[in-house]
Amino acid sequence: MTSLNPTVSRVIGKFIKEDWLDFVFAHVNPMLTLNRSMAKVVSVTEETSDIKRFVLSPNQHWASFKAGQFVSVRVMLDGVYVERCYSLVSAPNEPLIEIAVKRQPHGKVSNWMHDTLSVGDVIELGDVGGEFVLPAAVPDKLLLIAGGSGVTPIYSLLVQALSERVALDVVVLYYANTADDLAFAQEMRELTAKHPGLRLQFALASDGDIGFFSQEQLAAACTDFEDRTTYICGPAGLMSAVTSVWKALGIEARLTKEVFGFITADPDASISEMPITLQRSQQEFINSKSSLLESAEAAGARPAHGCRTGVCKTCSCTKVSGVVRDLLTGAIDDQPNTQIRICISEPLSAVTLDI
Repeated sequence: MTSLNPTVSRVIGKFIKEDWLDFVFAHVNPMLTLNRSMAKVVSVTEETSDIKRFVLSPNQHWASFKAGQFVSVRVMLDGVYVERCYSLVSAPNEPLIEIAVKRQPHGKVSNWMHDTLSVGDVIELGDVGGEFVLPAAVPDKLLLIAGGSGVTPIYSLLVQALSERVALDVVVLYYANTADDLAFAQEMRELTAKHPGLRLQFALASDGDIGFFSQEQLAAACTDFEDRTTYICGPAGLMSAVTSVWKALGIEARLTKEVFGFITADPDASISEMPITLQRSQQEFINSKSSLLESAEAAGARPAHGCRTGVCKTCSCTKVSGVVRDLLTGAIDDQPNTQIRICISEPLSAVTLDI
C-alpha cells in the first residue's frame, strides 16, 4: 500500500494534523501519505552530458497532465524545502511519469538530482502547470522550434500530436551546440520512420552559420513557416530572435512560447535601494537584488518559492502597497492589494508584502 483510501484520509485529517501523520508514515513507507503526491525513482539514464532522465512511479494522489506541461519537484536541501519545475516527457495517463533535468551551473536542485537522486529514492511532486499545450483540435500543419534542453516540452508536444494525427504535417527545428547535445534525437529519428509527415531538422552551432537562427535559415528549413501554427521553447536569445521575425511578419498570434531557463538581471542596471516590509513576519530590509525574492533571501527571510522563473506561482503573495515591475513583461503594478510573483518582481518604490 502506497497511500491511504481517500475517505480514510479525510476522516483522519479531521482529528490529526496531516504533516505529523505524514512524518510518522514516512518512517514506515515514504510513499504512504494522506494527500501529498510522492514518487519513487524507477530509473535514471543519462541523455546528454548535462541532461538526465528520471522515470518515476507516483502514488495514487498523482493527477494527470497535458503534453507540454511541467511538474514541480520538492526536495529538502540543508533543512529547507526547495521547489523547481521540470517538463514532463512521458505521455499523459501512463502509470509511470518521466522528467528530464538539465544540470544548471548553480542549480541547487538540478545538481542534487544529478549527483544524489538514485533508483529507489522517493521525492515529492507538487502542482502540474503550464499553458504550453496543444489546442483541442491539432492544427493541420505544425512547426516546433526547440533550443538546447528546451526540447523537452517540444518532444512531449510532438509525441502527443502524432498520437492524435498519425499523418500530421509537422516540422521540428532543433538548435543545439553539437550533435552530442541533442536530447531525444534517437526517439525523434524513430518517429520519422513511422510518420512520413514529420520532417526533422537539426541546427548545430558547431556547423557554423547554418546552425544559428535567422529568417533566411528558417525559410530554407521550412519554406511555409508563415502558414504553420508554431511552438517554441529555448534560450532567451533564440526566443527573442524568433519572436522578432513573427512580429515583423504580423503572425505573432500563430506563435506559442514557453519561457525556458532562469531569469537573469541586466548586469549594467542599477539596483534601487527601496525599503521592503514583510508585514506578517514584521521584517524590514533594503532591496539589494534584482527581485523581491532574492532580496528577501539575502536579508535572511525564507518566503515560499518554487521555479524562480515566474511559472509555478508558488511565491505569489499580496502586495499590500508599493510599485513593482514585472521582470518578464515589464508591466508596472502600482495598485494596492494585488497578487504578484516575488521571484519576477522588481521594487520601484517602498513595498509592503503580506508575508
